[in-house]
Amino acid sequence: MRPLTSGHFRTPAKPSITADPALGKLGSDIAEAFTESLFGICSAPWRITAEAVTEGIGTTDGEGELLRLESERGSLTAHLMLDRGAVSALLEAAMGGTGGEPAFGMNERPLSRIESGLLKIAHAALANDLAGMLSRRLERTFSLFEGKAEPDLPGDPAELAQFRFVLNVFSCSGEIRLTLPRRELEHQIASGAADAAGEAAANQKQKMQQQVGRSELALTVTLANETLSVETIAGLRAGMLVGFTATASTPVIVWSGGIAAFTGTLARNGDKLAIELAAALA
Repeated sequence: MRPLTSGHFRTPAKPSITADPALGKLGSDIAEAFTESLFGICSAPWRITAEAVTEGIGTTDGEGELLRLESERGSLTAHLMLDRGAVSALLEAAMGGTGGEPAFGMNERPLSRIESGLLKIAHAALANDLAGMLSRRLERTFSLFEGKAEPDLPGDPAELAQFRFVLNVFSCSGEIRLTLPRRELEHQIASGAADAAGEAAANQKQKMQQQVGRSELALTVTLANETLSVETIAGLRAGMLVGFTATASTPVIVWSGGIAAFTGTLARNGDKLAIELAAALA
């Protein structure tokens, strides 16, 4: 037997988010939402593709905004950034580009007032459609926090997940990057899965209850108890009448599974006898 060493107590490495299929599907859903956002700003043939999801911030060149989305399961901080190529594509589409002219290039100069205003509109549209997509996907309402978005993103790159989207329109291309705290994102996804599992269990329970409720159960109805002597019973023959002290108005008892369940009275339903229930006994 080998002696224990410090290696036996090492914390397992956190699994890579790049291989998480749930995040891959989420990236595709975000890409669809972002495509609708930009089409709402400029009716152009936008194409946004989810390129990758990686740990950390990655490249940060571009114009970004910190967001916070609130839900009943807690908040989700997000940093939304469009690089210069994406801003150029927005400007090209807003100016009515058709792809027949050279792409509008941008250097590292500060954005003009028009470009900054267009970028602000894009940030708002992308953020609102991101909240709407998450609301549909996780089946809870996400709303944008009005005011300064606190807290900020974690400083440890390993605690961040960045979705990278490639944007194309006409002859322009660029990138949109969405960075989220990994723990907040995993909590929202896990709680959504737990809600779905709980709903599935509740639906299964309801289905079982319905099946039990539709099962057949024998009922026995007694009019009254009569006492006869052994001699009288021994002398009974087919066709003989046996007199009862009970009348048609005498209460009857409805039995189910050997338990007296209801009292009632005799009634008629068409050409058949029936019982009109009066009171529950069980």
